[in-house]
Amino acid sequence: MYGMINEGIRTFIINNHDEQTWETICQKAAVEGRSFDHMKSYDDSVTYDLVGAVSEHTGLSAGEVMAKFGSYWIDYAGSSSYGRLMKRAGDSFLERLAGLDDMHAQIKKSMPHLKPPSFQLEEIADRTYHLHYFSQRIGLDTMVVGLLDGLAEETGARIAVKQVAEKSETVDHSVFEIVLAH
Repeated sequence: MYGMINEGIRTFIINNHDEQTWETICQKAAVEGRSFDHMKSYDDSVTYDLVGAVSEHTGLSAGEVMAKFGSYWIDYAGSSSYGRLMKRAGDSFLERLAGLDDMHAQIKKSMPHLKPPSFQLEEIADRTYHLHYFSQRIGLDTMVVGLLDGLAEETGARIAVKQVAEKSETVDHSVFEIVLAH
């Protein structure tokens, strides 16, 4: 993963705890250095080790950590140079969801080794949608739930989210059901 993800985890911990907590987490994760270059690609294991160390330190499950981080990520990425790309798709929750792949395509121009996920939004009933999430990585579904919650908060939408399919050996992607409140 690119360093921006790991740097996001760093600021998430510092903003919610302190520098000493971050130092402790880095030691538990056996991570060299204490900050990350946004544009550099790091082995995915670094991110997973950091999440594991945060989980161990906080007593939250790795899924809970990823959900909280996903929600935080919307604000973190939005305040970065990529924030304008996020907003380019539109102001509403659904417009932003529908624009995720275009946003990743634009980011990939400056990060050629990026392996972004892909998202497809499908309306299945009035105010009910399926978000199809395709990723080469495993273990990030709860982060997607957090991202959806963070995006809803940012755009003023009220949503209910539940996962209705999980990527496995027989299923090639995960699916989240999103119901927009009236």
